[in-house]
Amino acid sequence: MYSREYQGRRLNFEASGGLLNSSLVMQDKETDTYWSIIKGKAIGGELEGHPLVELPVASKVQWKDWVKRHPETLVLSVEGREDYPKNVYDDYMTSDKGFGGAEAIDERLETKEEIFAFELAGTHYAVPYRVSAGGAVFKIDDFHIFLYRPFSSEVYYSTVAFRSDEGGFEFDQGRWLHQGSGRAFSPETGGFLGDDAPSLSRMTGFDTFWYTWSLIHPGTEVLNHPTLSHPGAKAQAVQPDSR
Repeated sequence: MYSREYQGRRLNFEASGGLLNSSLVMQDKETDTYWSIIKGKAIGGELEGHPLVELPVASKVQWKDWVKRHPETLVLSVEGREDYPKNVYDDYMTSDKGFGGAEAIDERLETKEEIFAFELAGTHYAVPYRVSAGGAVFKIDDFHIFLYRPFSSEVYYSTVAFRSDEGGFEFDQGRWLHQGSGRAFSPETGGFLGDDAPSLSRMTGFDTFWYTWSLIHPGTEVLNHPTLSHPGAKAQAVQPDSR
């Protein structure tokens, strides 16, 4: 999810009809600028080079789980239809090839490896979904990073990501805790329960496939080895992060 406010103007975004390495390029109606979500900035037009302002508030889940949390949700109906009988992305999701046969050049991960990617202090990082299953913690410089995905979750789910500037994370008595505030993580809500903790903040990031991300960000560091992970995840195989 992205802000619409740029240089004092409110923009209206829509799909441009173009892709950049299989990733969406948007276009705004007011300035005719093209915005790449995989690059996180405008790549052509009046606002070229201007960064997209990502808002860490979106949650990507399946309908069955969303409606349990928010049963009052309204569903958009277009000409009397709310959904399609067949998911048009099924073949793409199950194929080991990228869109149009594209493949990853960087062979540290498989072409269609599912990853959560993010930028921190000018460096790009990628974490395979299997590594963050059940929860995983990474220490990067002075930052403590907490990532969470349910075990055996569908690819459509968002990775939950938090950053702590003070105090790390620990797994204690079957739950994740933020040491700096004592707040416990709730898998049901995707957040840490309790009073505000200034040192704990939600992170932005990008759930995608390895080929899509690595073709745009070839210098990405692959995080295969967490500082701490859920005990149930230790049996999962992880690939080496060297070339």
